[in-house]
Amino acid sequence: MFLLNYIPVLELLVFNLFSIDKCLRKKYSSFKAILVLLLWTAVQFGFFYIISDRVAFEGNGSLMLLGLLYLIPFRYLYRNTTVIILVVSCTCWVYTLGVFSLSREIASLISPHVLMFLVLENLFFLITMFPFYKKFIPKFTYVLDNLKAFDQKWYKYLAAANCLLFLALAAIQSVFISERVSFGKVFALLALIASIFMSYFIFYKLIVDSMKMLRLEYVAMHDPLTGLGNRTQLWETLNSLISTKQTFSVLFMDLDRFKQINDKYGHMIGDEYLKHFARISADILGEKGKVHRFGGDEFVAIYYGEVPQSLLRELKECHGWEKGAPCPFDQVSTGSLLCQPPHQSVEEILHQVDDLMYQNKVKKRATAD
Repeated sequence: MFLLNYIPVLELLVFNLFSIDKCLRKKYSSFKAILVLLLWTAVQFGFFYIISDRVAFEGNGSLMLLGLLYLIPFRYLYRNTTVIILVVSCTCWVYTLGVFSLSREIASLISPHVLMFLVLENLFFLITMFPFYKKFIPKFTYVLDNLKAFDQKWYKYLAAANCLLFLALAAIQSVFISERVSFGKVFALLALIASIFMSYFIFYKLIVDSMKMLRLEYVAMHDPLTGLGNRTQLWETLNSLISTKQTFSVLFMDLDRFKQINDKYGHMIGDEYLKHFARISADILGEKGKVHRFGGDEFVAIYYGEVPQSLLRELKECHGWEKGAPCPFDQVSTGSLLCQPPHQSVEEILHQVDDLMYQNKVKKRATAD
């Protein structure tokens, strides 16, 4: 009778482990993951079987919280952080425990035999597994993948909310076990499960809409060809540095004879030339500055502090150009301006550094002639 009572629990466990596996990133092969989880399950059920004479294990869901022990092998089997594993585990437990509890309550209204419980549990899993795995799981993984675009505390908030929802469902299940069977309990479970999954759907829609806004903000602030910040972002950054009275440098860069490159190699190669310069200049500045595409073949970089002469030479010479370059490098003219409080306006700063760049370009041409 022990084994028969535990068939519904085993079925719940299989669906739960499969659901969790669908959401997390494995470290090892599916075979190794299944083997480890089977061994862990065998150890737990073996322990329960040994002590079943002393403790009443009826397979009614009263020990569902012990399912959290699976967090131990999960941490070993999956690449995700502990917080993400906890979020996924609690979410999947809500689904499987919801089906289990609902099946048990409805079965109790019809027949006390465990076979009725099994039939209903299988029926509910068959009805819900397609929408859960094909509709809910992709949305849930989308939320997990895109939460990193927001404050990292969102993961902790989601983990806390999911744990509370799972504990609430487990608590209600435990209370219902000890109470008289009624239709009211079935409706209460349905309402709770529906509310939980509705909250997940609302959270998903919030993330989707937030991601759309972030993408629109990105498009508004970045150059579509090079991926660098555009003029709008440049203006915002400069105004922010000016308002906070910071010391910074502005570099105005103009690609020499870019029109000749377009004429000789074509505009497609010209675009690749711009993108290649954008990547190299951004790598040269690294975290100490940021490059923006000002327009056409002109770029403006902000450097946090005074620009070292070695960095200016590196930008002018563009070492490492050959790797992945669409055509030979034809040099760049630069103008550099150190900006210290009290600051000029953004327009005055850009006008001044543009003049410096142009003067250097004229000197370069005169030297070449």
